[in-house]
Amino acid sequence: MPQSPAIRLHLPRHMLNDPARRPAFYERLARGLQGLGARVEWQHRDAARLRRGAEGGHFDLVHASAIGRAQALTLGVAYLDRFQYLDPEGIFFESATARAPFHPATIPLEPAQRFLADLRAAYVTPRRSRHFQPEAVTRFAGGHIAVFLQDLSDPVLRARHMTAEQMLAAVLAHREGRAVVIKPHPRNPGPETGALLAGLRGLPGVTVTEANLHDILAGAAVSVSLSSSVGLEGMLHGVPAVFFGATDLHHNAVTVRAPQDWPQALAQALATDWPHAQFLLWFLRRRNIDARRPFMARVLERMAAAGGDLAALGLPVAPPEGFRV
Repeated sequence: MPQSPAIRLHLPRHMLNDPARRPAFYERLARGLQGLGARVEWQHRDAARLRRGAEGGHFDLVHASAIGRAQALTLGVAYLDRFQYLDPEGIFFESATARAPFHPATIPLEPAQRFLADLRAAYVTPRRSRHFQPEAVTRFAGGHIAVFLQDLSDPVLRARHMTAEQMLAAVLAHREGRAVVIKPHPRNPGPETGALLAGLRGLPGVTVTEANLHDILAGAAVSVSLSSSVGLEGMLHGVPAVFFGATDLHHNAVTVRAPQDWPQALAQALATDWPHAQFLLWFLRRRNIDARRPFMARVLERMAAAGGDLAALGLPVAPPEGFRV
């Protein structure tokens, strides 16, 4: 007798082979789906195969690969470790949020400010980020341009509007007398970063540092990167973001598409009264999943919207009252 359709979680091989390396959210999600009656399978991620089309009535949840078809959603960390993508198109610059409209006036200010205070208590006060940050405190004078390098990777290459060298040259050529503080990526050092840093030795007003990113952001005038999550983390500090690449954070930032656009972008970033609190509530909690809150109802809604047949998958239309994972 054929088995009923399954919900299949597709992971890279290192996560598939070692459950300890899987994001805790994925394990919670699988338990929640099983607890509601679904059959869950863990499979090796083959994005090319998945993009060819749905396979029977199965529903596919895919780690960090844009599938962009019915009966599939993409999973991934939404910049801060507590928040998760469950997106019909992809993550980061490929997510559906990149093309969604953001209207600050539709987001009530008071709950947005409470949410921002909660985020600051969780990330800014303990100086915490997704990636390792040193505990030692480093103080900067303030008013600086904070530049965060990412080096070469497939997502960065596809997202960037120019090279990191072009970005940095533009910033250094027009900084209005401001100091520039540059931090290499803590987990992705590489040849591009090494070559850039070698060319910065002895430049006045330029500091290269491994300091905690929250120390760098505290008092910064603006954050600059190709498409880094630090742009969002800067918003927790009230620091405007300028991106030199594509991102789904562009609604609350300035995007530079050519080096000559940087001076105007800097002026715009500094002159704008940014709705950071409303944007963060909209992006992190309305567009993505807050794993600290009950989330299974939203999972089922998104699966149904993506063409999943919940009944065939053994799932209810909504979780029973009081259901938690």
